[in-house]
Amino acid sequence: MDTEKIIGKGTEAIIARLYGQLEYSAGRAKLAKLRNSMGRNDQTEAYPFLFEMMPEELLGHTKELADEEKAIIWSLQFYALLQQGRSDCVHSRTEAHQNLGSSLAKLRVGGDSEAVDRRFNAMILADTAEEFQIHLRYMLRLYKSKAKAGKIDFVKLAMDIYRFIHWEGGKEQIRLTWSREYYKVNTKGEENHD
Repeated sequence: MDTEKIIGKGTEAIIARLYGQLEYSAGRAKLAKLRNSMGRNDQTEAYPFLFEMMPEELLGHTKELADEEKAIIWSLQFYALLQQGRSDCVHSRTEAHQNLGSSLAKLRVGGDSEAVDRRFNAMILADTAEEFQIHLRYMLRLYKSKAKAGKIDFVKLAMDIYRFIHWEGGKEQIRLTWSREYYKVNTKGEENHD
């Protein structure tokens, strides 16, 4: 099985376990630890349960997180951010062509979308993985505040993060595919905001 599929299956399994524990204080504490670890170098509070649930073949062997680990951990941190305060699961699998750009397009509904478009462009034009993560975190916080009922495919997000930070040419692929979904116009001549 290729690495992306393992990342996807691993992310899906971890989200299912985390969501299944949401009604318990220990489960909510895990999500809080994930949220609190965002953007920090020290993520040790979240490591015990993350590495316990992560597919063994994706665990790194160096003093830095492997790209596979980053992809899953970042996706789970974003899941924890959006899941906060919600009882229904914010993770939902999407159609094959859909991606985070499809979800973020909801931010363009009504009013002036110029500021949101600038933020989106800053995110997809990020040069480094860390810069990408910072912009992505900001966009998802904005999404949480404006599209309260929205769901995201965190499995696909994890695989896309991996492509962005690991593949040669991955940045360009993600920039193109996310932009297509974010900016596309539906067949009625309206911007796509489903």
